[in-house]
Amino acid sequence: MDSSRAYAHLEKAILIGELKPRERLVEFELAERLGLSRTPIREALRRLEERNLVRILPRRGAVVADLSPEDAKSIYEVRVCLETLATRLALGAITPQQVAQIAELEAACARLASGGDIIALMAANDRFHDAIYGAAGNSCLLDLIRQLRQRVNLIRYNAWSLPDRIGRSLAEHRQMVRMLRARDAAGLGKLVRKHLGPAKDVYLRHSSASIPGPVASKRRARDTPRS
Repeated sequence: MDSSRAYAHLEKAILIGELKPRERLVEFELAERLGLSRTPIREALRRLEERNLVRILPRRGAVVADLSPEDAKSIYEVRVCLETLATRLALGAITPQQVAQIAELEAACARLASGGDIIALMAANDRFHDAIYGAAGNSCLLDLIRQLRQRVNLIRYNAWSLPDRIGRSLAEHRQMVRMLRARDAAGLGKLVRKHLGPAKDVYLRHSSASIPGPVASKRRARDTPRS
């Protein structure tokens, strides 16, 4: 159905940060962009509102929903706990072969850094961290980490877009690889906590900033990028 296609497209665009918090979602512009009528767009926006990804405001139409500062703080508090635990468990089980694979993923992130494709870099970053946490051998823990990370993709995209963020993050990745090789549990746990902080802090500092719309004024003529 057209409404399902519109829903899937907009859901992905919101979750990966292609559509920004408080950005206006103008029905006729979205319909033109996706080659659909306005009816399936309207249905998709209603479904997204039910998932708290979109807000439909009287006399203003639809906007991308905000993640409140309180929600952001709560999610990152839980992420720090889970990802520190996963790192500690991984250090007790990781093999030299897995460390070598993680080093290759770190190098892949570095190669992407100069390309300007934030979405591709975020995906490579996720593969790097998943390889570390996956070494813990606890699929439930890894699933929870991935779910929470998805909920803050808006925050992460904005943080990765900052000029100095990529360099700092990649430097911390290199440190993580060294600590994995050295089996430095205390240092790695501390570094994971440090690594998670900037994205949340940037979002909280700028959470009251207005974000311009409508969609057509900011979107390039392309489909939603891959995650």
